[in-house]
Order: sequence, then structure tokens, then C-alpha cells
Amino acid sequence: MSLASLCAALACVFWGLRQLDGPTARYLRTITTPEGGGTLTVPWMAFISHAGNWMGDGRQLLIVSAILLAVGWMLPASRGIATGIQTLWAHGLATVLVHTVKHLVGRPRPKFSTSGEWSIAPSLASGFDSFPSGHTTATFALATVLSRRFPLLSALFMGIAAFVALSRVLRGSHFPSDVFGGWVLGTVSGMVAANPWKDWIRSVESALYYAAVGTVWSLALFWALAVPVEARPEGLILTGVGALLVLVGLLSRIRVRWSSNTAATTRSAQGPIMAMALGLSLMSTAPIVMAAVGLLCVALWFRGDQAPSVVEESYWVPVVRECELAGAALLSLVILVAFRGVLPL
Repeated sequence: MSLASLCAALACVFWGLRQLDGPTARYLRTITTPEGGGTLTVPWMAFISHAGNWMGDGRQLLIVSAILLAVGWMLPASRGIATGIQTLWAHGLATVLVHTVKHLVGRPRPKFSTSGEWSIAPSLASGFDSFPSGHTTATFALATVLSRRFPLLSALFMGIAAFVALSRVLRGSHFPSDVFGGWVLGTVSGMVAANPWKDWIRSVESALYYAAVGTVWSLALFWALAVPVEARPEGLILTGVGALLVLVGLLSRIRVRWSSNTAATTRSAQGPIMAMALGLSLMSTAPIVMAAVGLLCVALWFRGDQAPSVVEESYWVPVVRECELAGAALLSLVILVAFRGVLPL
């Protein structure tokens, strides 16, 4: 049930992003100059486009692996060699997976189809290899390995990977659903490479869990930025109920963390997070977002005490995790309240 719910949540994310593929491509075309291959006229978008494209290039990612190997050779006590080898494995696996899927799907890139519609047709032709994004897949593969090895910096690594994914959309090289496919494949590649090969089935399931958490949240934020809320009575009711759930979840989370009872179960710790997630999804008033979040919460509930967790090697890791949770909740509230529908899609 947990795995089925995860897959259903990922399917909701893909369906939701597919609805935004065409509008996103058409909007970017209106702010891109036709000269010289196309340049974005919005400065911050142009910066993300160029910087993310450079950061996600395969040569830069191989340099990261080389640096890790060099550090491990000079400092044998460090984890550099093991981490460097794992990043190389992740990069190689991601490359095989992404190019196999690209040519089996045969999706045209945005410059050939601004509508985002396509029928699956295997192709080796240039320009018909949009799904999934190769830059996104490789970057998330390395970010997943580094997050497992250095959990204190996992938010930084995943933030860089998300930055690369955003740049591929702004650059006009991929649709939003393409980077979603790269996110999932990259996480799977990185998780399989970072764990023992004999446990690859469990690694894939854990990868789907982490990918679902990230992509569901990203869909919720993107949908809120792109689709304005309709002033209807049911929308106001959903917003009010959602805000109440967020408040209850926040207070419950504080009580659980400050409680002196050290025997708190995983379910009791997850309950407040689920309440906040469901509350934020209700505040979005978007059925697809509510469905994706609801299915993700079902998956978390069925996993229970078997929910995967990063190996916590430092006292500060739980503190960092709480800060990340608070930051994600605050960002979600700010977007839902102050920036709803600001993207002219």
C-alpha cells in the first residue's frame, strides 16, 4: 500500500505538471528574443538559465567526483574515495537510464512543440529527446549521493539540483514534466549507487519516497504561483480549514519535540508533519495538489516506523532538519498568501 500510494502521488505530480507544460513554454517564448538562439529578456531568469546550465553540465559533475577522489587520496581517513566512486556510479547509471528513456519516449523539445502534447514514439532524431532532462537526472543523482554521505548539507545539495532543474525549464530546453522525470530517475540512480547493490529494491523504494516528497512540494508551489485562486465560498472554507490544520500541526510538532518522552514513535513524529502538509494543500484549493499530498501522507502512514531516514552522524542533524521543515512551511505560506498566481501563465 505504501509503494502504491507513492506511485499514485508521483502520477498526480506528473499529471499536474503536464497541465502546465504548454502554458510555461508559450510564456517563455514571449520573453525570449529570437536572435542568436534566443535570450531571456528577464535578467534573473537569464542568470538562472546560464548558471544552471553550466552547473549541470556533465564535465562539471565529473570534476566534483575527481575532487572527491583527490581529497580521499590525500586524506585516507576521509570518505572522499568512497563518495567519489559512488558519485561516478550514480552518474553512469543516470546516463544509461536517461538516454534509454529519452529515445524510447521520443518527446519533442519545447522549440518543436509549445503545446507540450506528444505521443510516445521511439526516436533517435535530434530534438526528440526532451523527456527526461539529462542535466536534471545527473545532478540529482550526485546530490542524492552527497546528501547521504553528508546529511548536514543535504538541503544545499538538493537546492543546487533544483536550481539546475529550474534552469532547464527557463532555458527552453525542457518542459516542467521533463525535469520531474529527471528528478525521479536521478534520485533512484543516486540512492542505488549510495547503498549496497544487494539492497537495490529497498533503495529504489526509498528513492521514490524522497522523490515524491520533493516533487509533490514543488508541484504545490509551482501550481500556487501559476494558478490564481478563485473567489468562491468553498475556496474560503478550504483555506480556513487548511490554516487551522497548519496551526494544529505546528503546535503538535513543538509539543513532540519538547516532550521529555524519548519513546516517541515515528508515527507520532510524522502526524504533525502530515497535518501541516494537508493543511497547506487545502489552502492551495487545487484538487490535484490535495490528491498528491493526500496520497503521500497515506504512503507515510503505511510505512510507519519503516520510513527511511538519513543516517544521523551529528547532534546537529535533527536541528538542521527542523530548520528545513520550518523553512519549507514558511515559504509555502508566503507563496500561498502573497504570491498566488503571480506567473502570467
